[in-house]
Amino acid sequence: MGSASCLALNLMLTLVFCFQVVLLGIDIISALVSRLQDRFKAQIGTVLPSLLDRLGDSKDSVREQDQTLLLKIMEQAANPQYVWDRMLGGFKHKNFRTREGICLCLIATLNASGAQSLTLSKIVPHICNLLGDPNSQVRDAAINSLVEIYRHVGERVRADLSKKGLPQSRLNVIFTKFDEVQKSGNMIQSSSGE
Repeated sequence: MGSASCLALNLMLTLVFCFQVVLLGIDIISALVSRLQDRFKAQIGTVLPSLLDRLGDSKDSVREQDQTLLLKIMEQAANPQYVWDRMLGGFKHKNFRTREGICLCLIATLNASGAQSLTLSKIVPHICNLLGDPNSQVRDAAINSLVEIYRHVGERVRADLSKKGLPQSRLNVIFTKFDEVQKSGNMIQSSSGE
């Protein structure tokens, strides 16, 4: 597959506003990932900006299919950390749905690949910034991301957040959710992961 083909698909995802056409473009890229496997890695930088934009699409079906494709890329074309290193800009995206979607995608990545597949110390500061986002959905998604990281990593997350200079009232809300998860017995703690 030439980079011209990926560029054309990228352009289609960027400029098209008809959600059925966008879904078709996502399907085509998904088929390419399935076919090319790790050879698709060279195209990730070309398609990722448009895929990040689609995380903020107004249609739920587009956002869901986009997230599924991102997870597929992490599973078949490149390791999760490689992809996440290129997705960090999504935490500062102008579209609030994209900022929310990147948090949801992180939760899905953790559940699919585990905490050991990511260098979470690179990602947590971006999530902390979203705790002060003007949009409540983004703030909630950021808290849920931290709770999911806590489920996988454990008390190190609490200790790390205490050092981030977050307002005590915000920390209290987050730590209460950590305590709820711990009491529920839903901890997944892996032996490694940052």
